[in-house]
Amino acid sequence: MLDIHCHILPDFDDGSSSMEESVEMARMALLSGVTDIACTPHFEGRPGFLEHTDTIARRFDAFSQALAQAQIPVRLHRGAEVLCLPETPLLASEHKLPTLGSGSYALVEFFFDESYAYMDQMLSEIASSGYRLVVAHPERYGAIQRDPHLLKRWARQGFALQLNKGSVLGAFGPRAEQTAGAILEMGLAHLFATDAHSCHSRTPHIGALREWIEECCDEDYAQILLQRNPRRILAGQRLVGED
Repeated sequence: MLDIHCHILPDFDDGSSSMEESVEMARMALLSGVTDIACTPHFEGRPGFLEHTDTIARRFDAFSQALAQAQIPVRLHRGAEVLCLPETPLLASEHKLPTLGSGSYALVEFFFDESYAYMDQMLSEIASSGYRLVVAHPERYGAIQRDPHLLKRWARQGFALQLNKGSVLGAFGPRAEQTAGAILEMGLAHLFATDAHSCHSRTPHIGALREWIEECCDEDYAQILLQRNPRRILAGQRLVGED
């Protein structure tokens, strides 16, 4: 399985607080069947945040070396979770947004209370610059919780909708859990990820999620959510069904 949304990069954001914790998170993920992890630290989509790009790259290289020394065979991929701000389309037009793996997909998020109109405008403007977009945890946004059917437009536009492990397992409250269920019932979800932040809570262990998906979805859809689409995104390929 592949996890394309994980705050495992050491000592950068509100995720892993140390190299030791990052290594333990990777070991935990591996034991649960994860083969690939995209390191996706929070990245504010404004010009001033670009100064942190080199720091992210150094932390990624150091973490890769630590995993090799610990003999943990998890493949790491570069990435970030981009917070969409009014300046973000400008960065997109200058092709300065970090992407996932080797492709042109950018993982994007919003403040949870943003309006649907604002989110829709941001996504369209960023996509117009050539990025393919993965929308992080849409089930946690208030506008989507009020009307999950709004996601049909984003799915038609080719935006990948990534649900969180914690949402379907009840970690973010009943509204997120119910909305995630509605998205799955409509067949709008493209993939799952852990959005892990530590090895104590919101962990990268994917076992409970896999069991939940296998009980609630047919085998083919489970493969799409946990393996096929995540792999295609990291490789910069089209989503399942878009071929």
